[in-house]
Amino acid sequence: MGYLWLNIKHKVLTVSALLILLVMMLSGCGAATDYLAFMGRHKSLESSFQSHPSLEARRELYPEDCFYLSGRILMNRPYNGPVLIVAVSDRYAQREIVATRILRSPATFYSLFLPEGEYDLLAFVDLNNNNYFESQEMIGWTPMGKRATVNRSLTVDGITVVGPEVKLDFNVTKKAEIPVNTKVTVNSYKYTSLDDDFFDSRYGTMGVYRPTQLLTHTQGSIFSLEEYDAKKTVVLFVHGMEGTPQDWKYMVDGLDRSRFQPWFYYYPSGLPLAQLESHLANSIIERNTRHTINRLIIVAHSMGGLVARSAIDTLSKRDKPSYLKMYISMSSPYGGVEDANSGLKSAPVVVPSWRDVATESVFLTQLYQQETPQNLPFYMFFSYRNRSGASGDGVIALKSQLDSRIHMKAIKTYGFDTTHVGILNDEAVRREFYRLLETVHP
Repeated sequence: MGYLWLNIKHKVLTVSALLILLVMMLSGCGAATDYLAFMGRHKSLESSFQSHPSLEARRELYPEDCFYLSGRILMNRPYNGPVLIVAVSDRYAQREIVATRILRSPATFYSLFLPEGEYDLLAFVDLNNNNYFESQEMIGWTPMGKRATVNRSLTVDGITVVGPEVKLDFNVTKKAEIPVNTKVTVNSYKYTSLDDDFFDSRYGTMGVYRPTQLLTHTQGSIFSLEEYDAKKTVVLFVHGMEGTPQDWKYMVDGLDRSRFQPWFYYYPSGLPLAQLESHLANSIIERNTRHTINRLIIVAHSMGGLVARSAIDTLSKRDKPSYLKMYISMSSPYGGVEDANSGLKSAPVVVPSWRDVATESVFLTQLYQQETPQNLPFYMFFSYRNRSGASGDGVIALKSQLDSRIHMKAIKTYGFDTTHVGILNDEAVRREFYRLLETVHP
């Protein structure tokens, strides 16, 4: 590939420099055009923010500075329909709608991804059954003078802020001061197939460069292919950078679904890994509260291994949950990406998660300061096919995949002559993976 020179903010970059960044994406198939589009959009948003500041733009520009505001939903009667929750701020403009989320039934809690600030929370239901949430259908709101405050100092885990209870009273309706005319579209937690457009690969790219948009698309975090069955062992799949649950199709297609139930953590991989691991841990806790999980196996690919490993540490701070039975990682960059540091220095705009996969990043340093539960069986899969002759799988170096800080903690390590992405579609890998699952299911 020849060099394409780009004059950006008086800096000269080459496509080869951009490709260093794309290697950091850990998917092995990123395109320079995606980064260039992201860079252009970011520059445009910054310019717009300077002239017309808004929290909505700030949320899009700096997702690494956002937090999850989470709280309970209380109702004065049973209700099986969806609820629209809206966060409103007066910081930059009167009654600015910063974020919305449609809560699935049963709507027992809310969670909104927000920048630091003070917010009024409003709740709407489709009372007239016309498939739209409308201004006159507001049946819940935070009391006057009791706004929800989102601030780093208020987080309970570095990412989550406990918000106020929002009480829904179906006997009292009020017209909101903001225009609301939102179509009632609710994504299910359950999809019959990974071929569904909901999991399409284009959403993986969206998750890197427009993470808030992916959150709007998913309206959730953990998805499944069937209703929960307590008799089955849950296998939670965690995709890597620029991935979606669709990446696991080959592994899931041969799974014995009479005994194993696949779940998928569907997340925007451009966010900081500390946010993602905390969100994963909280999502597992919430699912366990709802279902009472008996057996859970976590399987992660590439950067997803860093997210999963850290989430396991968070879940096990006091003691390993009894339902957590096994952890398997595939081609994960436990030692980081060596070229990332130089790439970060030359990039005019940086995706937050890229900082965390750089060698000696703060995230990696803190990761190895925590002790992984000794009574959790951990198996490491690594890949080593590389046409260039370098030691690695074409994306992640063997030195990183087999970083001694975690390699020595694996019960067993399995090497496969396949590529970084190919490990998810390899019959030998799948056969060994299924064999390990058998050791957990009774």
